[in-house]
Amino acid sequence: MKRTIAFYALPAALLTAMIQSGTALAATQLTQSPQSVQGVRLRTIVYQGVGSSQEYGFAASDSGSLTTYMPIWYVANILSRAGIQSTWQNGALNFSVPNTFRTDLSNLPVPTNNPYYNTTLQINGTTVQQVHSIAYKDPMGGTVTTFVPIWYLQQALNRVGIHSSWNGTTWTLVSTQSFTNVDLRYAAPGSLTAGKIDQFLKANGSPLTGLGQSYIEAQNTYGVDANYLVSHSILESAWGKSQIALAKNNLFGYGAYDANPGSDAGMFPSDDYAIRFEAWAVRQNYLNPGGSNYVAPTLTGMNVNYATDPNWASSIGQIMGQVAAATGSSVTDYVQYQGNNAPAPAPPSNVEPVYDLNGAQAVIQPNPYYGGLPYYPDMGTGVDDMFFAPLQNGSFGASVVQVQKFLNQQINAHLTTDGQFGPLTETAVKTYQQLQGLTVNGIWDYNMWQAIHPTGTNILQAGSTVSVDQIEQGMANGIVVPWYHIPNYGWVDSQYVQLTNVYRITVPNPASTNTTVNVYDPANPSQVIATLHSGDFVVSSNPAPQNNLISIQFCNPLTGQAETGVLQASTATLTQQN
Repeated sequence: MKRTIAFYALPAALLTAMIQSGTALAATQLTQSPQSVQGVRLRTIVYQGVGSSQEYGFAASDSGSLTTYMPIWYVANILSRAGIQSTWQNGALNFSVPNTFRTDLSNLPVPTNNPYYNTTLQINGTTVQQVHSIAYKDPMGGTVTTFVPIWYLQQALNRVGIHSSWNGTTWTLVSTQSFTNVDLRYAAPGSLTAGKIDQFLKANGSPLTGLGQSYIEAQNTYGVDANYLVSHSILESAWGKSQIALAKNNLFGYGAYDANPGSDAGMFPSDDYAIRFEAWAVRQNYLNPGGSNYVAPTLTGMNVNYATDPNWASSIGQIMGQVAAATGSSVTDYVQYQGNNAPAPAPPSNVEPVYDLNGAQAVIQPNPYYGGLPYYPDMGTGVDDMFFAPLQNGSFGASVVQVQKFLNQQINAHLTTDGQFGPLTETAVKTYQQLQGLTVNGIWDYNMWQAIHPTGTNILQAGSTVSVDQIEQGMANGIVVPWYHIPNYGWVDSQYVQLTNVYRITVPNPASTNTTVNVYDPANPSQVIATLHSGDFVVSSNPAPQNNLISIQFCNPLTGQAETGVLQASTATLTQQN
């Protein structure tokens, strides 16, 4: 019987069957005398400073010396976070170590037939340590499991660059050469060029081909490893072929909540902007100490708050290893995280990126609460101050934070301002409604919102025609929504703006590698003046081809300069962006 180690100890019945069949420890080892096992108590295993695990360990004699034994099932659980999977078969614990680690299998011990050593520790099938193990009833789960001396585990893991320290109660593991421990605030090695990225993407049939420079520019602007950005986008977008990536230029699943990912995922005006925005958001929220979701500036640290999948970090780390190998480097060329005392370079910019439009026109749509559409001096103020929909139990986002703060001020509600409208917030709302003589239903409606943010005079009339010169990714009632900038007014919720002359560039096969689109000089249609990408937003007064050419207005993604050009209709067409 062969079984991949999971997150829990084996059920007693299964382990007993393994013992009886000779695939586990001898049955006589199940009855350890009270004198041979001492100090059974909780110990802690910590990997990369995060994701600690508590389980029972004990002290027992090993070759005449008292040493600590730890349960292999829980050790395997921790190592799975580094992408190292484990199997237990015929008394051998094998660690399957991916090639993203540098493995040292030199100076292996001389095998011995001493029956005292009843278990072998293996790395990719090669025995690196013979040990004495003890089968013991785990107080945590109440089932029999196998315990191994911690010292031998440390020696084995040293061979894959996972070093550790033991203080008698806590076993701290630190990977010194894993992509899951790369400090993502540092640039990737110089061998990772825009051209090498595109070669790798093309070799794997990805429609992300042509975006190599975008990844490098995002790295250089916001101080986020370009290899990570490439690998993360590959994982989240299925190499750029997912429906969300193709329909919404959303390469990182941003806003694609589990309940309704296709609908909730944010729309981005270009793949280039999606890459730059992700770099900015990750640096601000996950990699900077003090950020809203900061744990550590590594994949392992990000995994705590970014993804529910416990293998998210190791999955991206494995792709990073593939990218590194294809571009002539390895994990040893990347800066490993050394702890919070090691400062990292400050990013050149902390400013959220915007997408510039050239000549875009739109019509304001009626808002059910304001009649017209309110505008704000910046997108952040709009997210906080605008009323989007009635708030009730289950609502979340910045608007809920505003209600919670208001109730704390007005009725001393003692609410945690976490943006989650739960039972406590609902009770506080009902109390406020009762005090104000309102209908007591626990729902915060538009009229009640006026007590927090009264409607002012900054309203654009429904039906009016406006210009739009910038797009910035934002939120509305907890959902990812782009915001538009109206010159001479301010920022508005895009849900109530109908673009009239904005189109998406569409190539014949958006899932192919031929998704880069050349833009030519209108006066010299053979001269390339810029390159855009399938899905990019552009402006056109006439999307129909004239002599196989389509006239467009756009802002160069590298310079921000407003330009005019033509597309060859044989390579791309325009699709209306609603």
